[in-house]
Amino acid sequence: MNTQTSALVAVAALFLSACGGQPLEPWHTAKLTTEYTVKKSAEIQSFADYLSLEERLFDELKTDVYAKVGTGPKYAIVRYSSGSAADPSTHEPNWNRTFEMSAAAPRGGILLLHGLTDSPYTLHDFGEDLNEEGYWIVGLRLPGHGTAPSALKTARWQDMAAAVQMAFDYLREKIGDQPVHIIGYSTGATLALDLALNSIDDNAIRTPASLILISPAIGVSAAAALARPTAAVSRVPGLGRAAWTQITPEFDPYKYNSFPTNAGAQVHNLTRSVSSRIGRLATAGKANAMPPILVFKSAVDATVTTNAVVDRLLGRLPDNGNELILFDINRAAWTSVLLVSDPAPLTNRLVSVASCYGQPRSCFRCLRSQ
Repeated sequence: MNTQTSALVAVAALFLSACGGQPLEPWHTAKLTTEYTVKKSAEIQSFADYLSLEERLFDELKTDVYAKVGTGPKYAIVRYSSGSAADPSTHEPNWNRTFEMSAAAPRGGILLLHGLTDSPYTLHDFGEDLNEEGYWIVGLRLPGHGTAPSALKTARWQDMAAAVQMAFDYLREKIGDQPVHIIGYSTGATLALDLALNSIDDNAIRTPASLILISPAIGVSAAAALARPTAAVSRVPGLGRAAWTQITPEFDPYKYNSFPTNAGAQVHNLTRSVSSRIGRLATAGKANAMPPILVFKSAVDATVTTNAVVDRLLGRLPDNGNELILFDINRAAWTSVLLVSDPAPLTNRLVSVASCYGQPRSCFRCLRSQ
């Protein structure tokens, strides 16, 4: 089956699935016009402007979503039912919002970037612990997140990247000459790499002191690129479900359970952009300009490929202190058949190449020589 036929089959399957199922809820259909986009850059020029816009965005969320959802026992665990057990606005602080933790004499700054469909809640424990160590913390809410899943139907990765740059510049202003580090999870990790690459291309942008990447989205399924044709189908009256790859009840206060096709497409486009830019940087002999990178990654990951982290990122960079902390699992030979994708080959690969230098850190130098 060729690529074109595969795409048509996939779109047809989504079309058919859109014809049935439960009706879309207000959080699937709401159009939150107050969300930040690059097109609003003339109006939103600073991080303070971003926070002000975010305040108005959550007011819009109350009007366009919460006000249209019932209350009472029937809605006890519905996220968008006011006062329910899953309503994040009943907790203080609401970790769906951008947060900041100052320090009297900061030893540095740390920007926290959450993953796709997540919220700043994902990394808030990191923020609290590192703030106690003397770091000034900013946990950014990426555009399209923390409100309603429908926001990800139109969000673009370029909007997220612009918000990341604003937050990074703000943090630099707050801590003066102290270093600024970025901790990113999944898509947030890829956005951190994007900012670092931008700093190499543009001298006006300060390079982060280091990047700590948790399950960085460097390689994702190419099927995510099918969002455009399915989005066209979703505009046909009665087929709005085609804009979604998954529609499930929303009971998590800090993460979307439903997943729009556009969200996957944006991550696909972002990862392709970052991967190709790292490749060009390495070819030009400028990869040593990248900051030190520490990666935490599970060998058993259904979303992000570990081979891509090695081959498209760390294996292309010089031996300047980059580290990969790889989590495998304890498994016996008779249980390996239960794994959808056996992590053993990659784990063995990394261990074997590391042994040729005697130091795990050197495995990426060895991989580049293969």
